[in-house]
Amino acid sequence: MKVPTDKKKVNIFCSDNSFVTGIIHVPQGLRLLDHFNNANENFLVVTEAFFQNLREVHSFKLVKELKKQRSTVILYKSCIKWIEELKK
Repeated sequence: MKVPTDKKKVNIFCSDNSFVTGIIHVPQGLRLLDHFNNANENFLVVTEAFFQNLREVHSFKLVKELKKQRSTVILYKSCIKWIEELKK
């Protein structure tokens, strides 16, 4: 069953100092914060993910690359330092 979602463009800064820009699909009617604070989910799916300023980022298996793009990544929420919603 597919759940209707709203696309939220975000910047994410992770504890390994990687910076990710991408899209998070939030169930309709929920705020980004509500979706992120869902205790039943430990991971956050980011589509159209673009990594910047990477140095020895072992969690994404991207070593010594300055820029990398992936169609989908799954981030462990406890590794996220901050997340910011961008205006379209």
